[in-house]
Amino acid sequence: MSATVYIDDPIGGEEARIECEEVRIIGELVWATPDGDEQETVVPLGNVTGVKGDVVKQDVEEIESPGGLFTELVTDLS
Repeated sequence: MSATVYIDDPIGGEEARIECEEVRIIGELVWATPDGDEQETVVPLGNVTGVKGDVVKQDVEEIESPGGLFTELVTDLS
């Protein structure tokens, strides 16, 4: 399974799309895990024109932060 993130304004020499093993959307950020050994890429949601994946799953998760726990809708695509 795979997912693709389409970017409006490419970041630091990146392509306008990133082929990924997994994509997580948490709040206003997209966490893209590229295929292969590359590092995870974090993209502001405002710079994303689209995300495509075979499997989409949404859950409300508790996320730990320095100020305590908060809940956020998390969307996983793979």
